[in-house]
Amino acid sequence: MFRKIGVLLCVLAFSLVVFASCAGAVTIKWLHYFDITAPGAEVDLDIIQTFAQLNPDIKLEVETLYDDAYHQKLAALAAAGQLPDVMYLWPAERTGKITRSGLIADLYPFLGDDIDNYVPAAVAPQLLGRLHELPMFSGTASHMLYVNTELLDRLGLAMPQTYKELKAMVPAIRGAGLEAIAIPAKPTWVMQSCLLSAIVGRTAGDEWLMKAVKGEASFTDEGFVWALRIVEEMYATGLILESNVLLGYGDGPNVFAEDKAVFYIDGDWRVSAFSAVADGLMTPEEQEKITLTVLPDFAGQVGPSGSTSFVASTGLGMKAGLSQEKAEAAWKLVSFYVGPIASKKRLLGGSLKPPSWTNLDISDVEMGPMDRKLFTFYPLHPPTLILDAVIPADGVQRINTGLQELALGDITPEKLAAQIEAAVASVR
Repeated sequence: MFRKIGVLLCVLAFSLVVFASCAGAVTIKWLHYFDITAPGAEVDLDIIQTFAQLNPDIKLEVETLYDDAYHQKLAALAAAGQLPDVMYLWPAERTGKITRSGLIADLYPFLGDDIDNYVPAAVAPQLLGRLHELPMFSGTASHMLYVNTELLDRLGLAMPQTYKELKAMVPAIRGAGLEAIAIPAKPTWVMQSCLLSAIVGRTAGDEWLMKAVKGEASFTDEGFVWALRIVEEMYATGLILESNVLLGYGDGPNVFAEDKAVFYIDGDWRVSAFSAVADGLMTPEEQEKITLTVLPDFAGQVGPSGSTSFVASTGLGMKAGLSQEKAEAAWKLVSFYVGPIASKKRLLGGSLKPPSWTNLDISDVEMGPMDRKLFTFYPLHPPTLILDAVIPADGVQRINTGLQELALGDITPEKLAAQIEAAVASVR
């Protein structure tokens, strides 16, 4: 037990935390996903404490659990009809059974015009087309195109605006002894998550993908086969070399950092490999020459221009059916937890994940140039689904291994599409 600026924190066997406030206050029960031993835990405690100080008319009763214990408790409370007023939720299937149950409030009516203060991808519809939790961070883009603009300039090339322009660069790049696009494709999930997911979002779109998962459309449909043909073409034309199928995940960033490739495809999380203060692969000066973007558009695509495959981050949600008084108090907590005060505290506390809240002054936050560029990346690129977030495991496995076969010329796009459809159909 310890005391911090007048706020009492009691950590019991089941991690019950109670923040007392003024008499007659509205009581909000909060089940929080929290590990007090984790790095940065003190920042989260400070955020909760600050909320309590700024809102003396709200009494917080916070129970903290972590990992499976949290999910088991949340499921048990939902089954018993005893959900707390506020709880920590995931945007998709990790807490999908509960968010699909109708027990969780839709936050869009509470958000109102304030939606413009958030990164659009972060507040995009979640399950059932609702916003069940307000994400803390901008989210995770599984597809990012890292561009060495210094190499482009040296070769007399400009940033490609279309896929056709990107392909046209191959002779000049290969003629200079460089790779066009490097991708660490030895782990089978990489091409699926970091490349094909983004392409399918453009050639087929999210609506089609969800229909295909349900059996209302087929993975042999033209939009999906087209995406596979694009991957096949990337390898056949030398835009991506076959040797990348043998490139280990830990080795990929080195190829790009050593100026051996003009472009690099990976997830947004890979920025830290280049920018980490202690052991990053690039100096701040070298990071300045890197642009963070996505594959350029494909002629005739049906999905949004400049999109990236994306999953929203976690955040707080509210129980449905709260009284007006409780709902207003709960919303104050939910919105504060991701708002400007909390977001700034996380950044100053060492978390360099871009928050979902925009227009935040980060001039006094110490970070590398590439980390800073992440803050402008998310608002520019609409989100599409990541394949392995919605396709059953059997289907994902066939996609993963099949993409390597496709890269090596061992299977056709049409045959692979039929096998993926069969794998998904077997578990529908």
